[in-house]
Amino acid sequence: MPTVEPQARSGLPFSTMSTSASTMEFLLDQLRQAGPVTCRKMFGEYCLYFDGRPVGLVCDDQLYLKPTAEGRALLSQPREGPPFPGAKPHLLLDADAWEDAQALCHLVRATAMALPVRPAPKAKTTRLAKTATKARTPADLPNLGPKSMEMLAAAGIRTIAQLRKLGAVAAYTKVKQHLGNASLNLLWALEGALTDTPWQVVARDHRTSLLLALEQAQQTAKPPKTRR
Repeated sequence: MPTVEPQARSGLPFSTMSTSASTMEFLLDQLRQAGPVTCRKMFGEYCLYFDGRPVGLVCDDQLYLKPTAEGRALLSQPREGPPFPGAKPHLLLDADAWEDAQALCHLVRATAMALPVRPAPKAKTTRLAKTATKARTPADLPNLGPKSMEMLAAAGIRTIAQLRKLGAVAAYTKVKQHLGNASLNLLWALEGALTDTPWQVVARDHRTSLLLALEQAQQTAKPPKTRR
């Protein structure tokens, strides 16, 4: 199956161009008969949802649908490519493949229906939830070990209240500003600590949305350029 590789954008895991608003308007118009399709802008790129569930990404004016056997079966010559470097391959459809609105709607619906629905864990039955309920300091939260605590402390984050107020992405960004060697594993661990989720599950299921939010946070944190 042909695979297309994206290019990196200035140290961030995204490509060199951003998706235009007119592209999204056209795509959503083509999908108006598909059902409850919405999108969320994440600093230049978009996440595509069907009935509230993420089904793909739109990056560089191209649609990347989550790969499913049902989706591949509807494409005569399926192509795959990661929406950004390091991401898992998705089914890739450029704008020319959007012209057949009926086929596109069918493909998005089939993809959404084929994706597993992950039920939220019951807090009263999960070990992680019980641990988080009793937590008094960030060290008591799941996923956070001594090394993570040192990094948080170096960034001035010493209480659970501070961590919850910032959220995983902002806390990671703050640590990154103080310690340039913080890896993405800390981001997965922070998100897992705040949501009572193992960091491995966060890295597998929420990687894309966190990276998009991280890019937005990093761009917002950049100082404005001064004119000479």
